Amino acid sequence: MLKLFFSIVVLLTLFSCRKTVSNQEDLTIQWDVNQNLKIWQTNSCPLCVPPWETYIVQNTTDAAHGQFAAEFVYNSFYAAFATNKFSISSHPLSLTAYIKSNIINGDTATLHVALFSGDSVIDNGKWYETTTTIDYRKLEIPITQTNPKTDSAEIIIIGGNKVGTIFFVDNLEFTYK
Repeated sequence: MLKLFFSIVVLLTLFSCRKTVSNQEDLTIQWDVNQNLKIWQTNSCPLCVPPWETYIVQNTTDAAHGQFAAEFVYNSFYAAFATNKFSISSHPLSLTAYIKSNIINGDTATLHVALFSGDSVIDNGKWYETTTTIDYRKLEIPITQTNPKTDSAEIIIIGGNKVGTIFFVDNLEFTYK
C-alpha cells in the first residue's frame, strides 16, 4: 500500500508542472521566470514542494557558451530528464553539444537524438557519459543516415541514477553537410 501511495505521489509530481512543446528548430538553453527550461519538456518542478528535491533540471550560470546551461541532478528518487521534439527541414549529420559531468562510478547519463518521418523513427544517434569531465568538452554525436526524408527531430537528455551524479549540457546544435 505504501509503494502504491509513493508511486502515485511521484507520478503526480512528475506531471504537475506546465510543459511546453516547440515547433521550431531552437535548441537554445533558455529559462522562464519559474526556472523551468523553455521549449523542453522536463520532469523538473522548481515550484513543487514534496519532501524531496524536484528542481532537478536546473538553470546554471556554469555555461560553456552564453549565460546559462542546464544541470541535471539526481534527487535520490528519479533521474532528471529533458526532451524536445520539433520540426526540421533537412537531415543533419550530427548533433553537437558541450558537456561536463560528475559521474558516480557505475552510473550513466545519456544524450539521444531521433529523426522522424511522420511518426516513424528513421535515424538516430546516442551518447553515453560514464566518466567525470571537469571542464566542458565538445561532443559530436553522429546521426545514422539511412533515410534522407526527415520532418522532425527529438532530443532526449537523461541525467544519472546515483546520488552525486551531475550532468551539464550546453550549446546543442545540429551540423549539416
